Amino acid sequence: MPGALNRLVRMMTFPELASGLAVTFKWFRKPKVTEFYPDARPVLPYRTKGRLHVEIETCISCRMCEKACPEDCIKVYPPPKEVFKTDKRPAQFYISLEHCIHCGMCVDPCPTGSIHHSMEFELATYNKDELLFNKETLPYDLLIKHFRQGLLENVEQKSP
Repeated sequence: MPGALNRLVRMMTFPELASGLAVTFKWFRKPKVTEFYPDARPVLPYRTKGRLHVEIETCISCRMCEKACPEDCIKVYPPPKEVFKTDKRPAQFYISLEHCIHCGMCVDPCPTGSIHHSMEFELATYNKDELLFNKETLPYDLLIKHFRQGLLENVEQKSP
């Protein structure tokens, strides 16, 4: 009988509803946080995975990034054998950011650090052809900070 009486009291008082409303009213009292995105740029955390950038000058055509990419977004074509002995830069390099999932698996195996993520996060476009890059049109801008694995000089130092 005590179990039935307990169930009857719970059915009439709705303790779960009261606890849910307590959480809701707690958030009503907190100050509102709104980001004014187009006007005020957000502060992104360190190592944000944005647009992929490639330094063709330091690439050695090892194709490790191509093998590590789970979506097959990267295609690297090494130079002919005669040229490869003196110049290891790829003959062709293609990236499709249309299919890139920004997992970072292509960044880690690169022995020279040629491919890395930047802090650019606005990748929206009306034309999908703007997301296909070859060796000549690869996105690389020296004014944008690039964060590479294991390089501490790229980390912003906080002043005491």
